[in-house]
Amino acid sequence: MKPLERITLMTVTLVYAGYLIQHAIRTRAERLYRLAAGESPYERTHPKPRTAKSS
Repeated sequence: MKPLERITLMTVTLVYAGYLIQHAIRTRAERLYRLAAGESPYERTHPKPRTAKSS
């Protein structure tokens, strides 16, 4: 493998790993914020159906 290819592959791998870590942190933070707000994990996966408001 040529040095430029190796550097490119390493760069792409590190960028993707950084994206995955950032996504995991964002997901965890969202769960903690919802839990702190009093929303149960069940409500997150089973939202209440919305009702139409009449004027």
